[in-house]
Order: sequence, then C-alpha cells, then structure tokens
Amino acid sequence: MGKQVVSNEYILRVDEKGRIVIPKEVRDKLKISNSVRLIVNESGEIIIKKMERNIEKYAGYFRVDWSKLAGMDIDEILNEALKERSEKWLRDILT
Repeated sequence: MGKQVVSNEYILRVDEKGRIVIPKEVRDKLKISNSVRLIVNESGEIIIKKMERNIEKYAGYFRVDWSKLAGMDIDEILNEALKERSEKWLRDILT
C-alpha cells in the first residue's frame, strides 16, 4: 500500500512588509514555535518547512544546564556560547 498524503490548502495574505501568518491550527499541529525554513524551488514554488531543533544533540559540547534553556532559540544560545569560547581562547593565547 502507498503512503496516504493528507494536505490542506490555505489562502494567506501578504502584508506590506511581505509577511504572512501561518494559521494557528497549523502551528499547533506541527509544533512550530519561532522559526521555519522557506525554500523557493526551481519552478518558483515556495515551500515552508518546520525547523527541526533538537537541543539535546548539542549536549556535551558546552557546559550548560540544557533544561533551563528549553524553549529558547538554539542558534542564539550556540552563538553566545561560541562567542564566549572564542573570547576565552583569545585571552588564553594572548597571555
């Protein structure tokens, strides 16, 4: 048997700044929080995909209590951690 694909179609308005709103029922169903991927394929179609942000996959890279960071933006957390690590590394090599 083939895999059944269920899809819904939504008509979304684009505001003067080019923004759209993903309907709440879709955000809730897909558990979308604050980031999605927008892809424009070769035929000019726009595809919006849920971002898979698995914070646990970074456990062990940094000394962080990951449970306190639940719900935060992983890119922001990692950028801050890398910045702090780079600054420490520079201090260490310059002294």
